[in-house]
Formats: sequence, C-alpha cells, structure tokens
Amino acid sequence: MSAAKIAVVGLGNLMRADDAVGMLAIERLRADPCPGPDVSIVEGGTLGLDLLYPLDGVTHLLALDAIDDGASPGTLLKFEGDDVSRLPAAKSVHLLGFADLLAAMRLTGSIPSEVVVLGVQPEVIAWGTALSARVEATLPHLVDAAVAQINDWRRGIHPPVPRSGWCGLVSENSCP
Repeated sequence: MSAAKIAVVGLGNLMRADDAVGMLAIERLRADPCPGPDVSIVEGGTLGLDLLYPLDGVTHLLALDAIDDGASPGTLLKFEGDDVSRLPAAKSVHLLGFADLLAAMRLTGSIPSEVVVLGVQPEVIAWGTALSARVEATLPHLVDAAVAQINDWRRGIHPPVPRSGWCGLVSENSCP
C-alpha cells in the first residue's frame, strides 16, 4: 500500500469578508509546524477545476471554506463521506466549482479516498477585507480542526461525526 498523500485546500475570496476564512486558515496552517512537509497546502481561492492538476495523486483531501448552512454565524461545520457529495452548490459560492472538481477527479480516476470539508458559517459575505467578529473568533478553531483531521488521517483514526456537522469544536492542536 502506498503512503497517504494529504492536501489541504483553502477556498474563498479574500475580498469578500467572511468568505475569506478558508484562505486565512491556509495562511495560519503554513505558519504552523504541525501539518509538516508531507502535507500539501494549496491556495484554492475560487479556482475550481484549475485545482485538478495540483491535487492529482492526493489520497486525502481537506477543504476549508465558508459554508452557509443556516447555522449561527461562526459555527464550525464538518462534512465527510456522502455528506460532501450532497452539499448543495448554494451553500458556498465555491462548492459548485468544488463539486465539479470532485466530479472531474472521479472521471479521471484520481478521486481521493477520503474528502472532508471543514467550514465556518459566515455572517457577512459582502465586499470587504475583514472577517466579522464571530468568524474571526472561530478561525483558530478551524485551524485546530484542520490539524486534528490531518493527525487523524496520519493515525488512521476516523471518529464519527454528526451528519450535519458540529459547533464548538474542542480539539488538541498537537503534532503527532
């Protein structure tokens, strides 16, 4: 069995207030030693299908984004397994492109064996370069959740998660 190849892709638009949360999480992950050199950190922005080549050969894909799930602003959400394929495009301006990306990966035989989407419920999706206070407060938890997911994949642990995600995540941010 070949080694896992993990990629974390940040989605979002840095000019659209809370929509930038996935991209800002990627910046923090780059500064954190926990992901390590074996994890590809990819600035996905709004690239959609343009991510097909950079993600080729990935076995475990983690996407970080603002996701409108109707929850309270700042709520941390997690989608995995069948829930990822059922995310409607309307939940994120990027999920249509992300769904297309996954479909293209499936068609080319390069779909990762595991895909997880971690998101934050936005409060403000308008022109602006600052996160709302609630989303800003959740950003460190999003980064912690990303590190925890990476560590779980490294250890082969897959804890059960409620189908609709969760909020108030408390995770250990410790390197393996």
